[in-house]
Amino acid sequence: MIETFKELFARGYQALREDRLADSRAIFFQGVRNAAEEADRPDLAEALCGLAQAEHGIGNLQAAGHHYANAGVLYRQLGLRERLAYAIRHEADILRETGKVVEAEPLYLEAEEIYRQLGEQATLDLANTLRGLALVNESAGKMDASKALWQQARELYEKCKVEPGVVECNEKLSQ
Repeated sequence: MIETFKELFARGYQALREDRLADSRAIFFQGVRNAAEEADRPDLAEALCGLAQAEHGIGNLQAAGHHYANAGVLYRQLGLRERLAYAIRHEADILRETGKVVEAEPLYLEAEEIYRQLGEQATLDLANTLRGLALVNESAGKMDASKALWQQARELYEKCKVEPGVVECNEKLSQ
């Protein structure tokens, strides 16, 4: 019996949830290979995002960023804006984590614009994007802009009932 992409991705994400990063990496790598062989660009982009998550978890940030960037290219070509925002926001997170805040900022801004257009369904994604953008502004010394972003993120985390996000925002706002 041949495993479908949906089944393969379910196994990959299950392995991620169970912190079996090497297994997840292997599963998503197989997904990338299968999708590339079948020239299935939407599934290829999804497999790249899964592979990026596994690589990030393992600590291979360069590979994770590369996979998110490639997924972003595919999602942009396919016109899948919500998935594009996901991929570029995570690519921006990787860039920020590796000290490349100048490169991260335009990706966060593009993701923010998309998530704002998507409205209520993207509230948590918008909060996470604003958090990253606040950290970028903070590291650039733009404290007023950073505080405004932390405040917006706090309100969104509160709306989504994400207590760790609210706590982090409160800590940042009290500094």
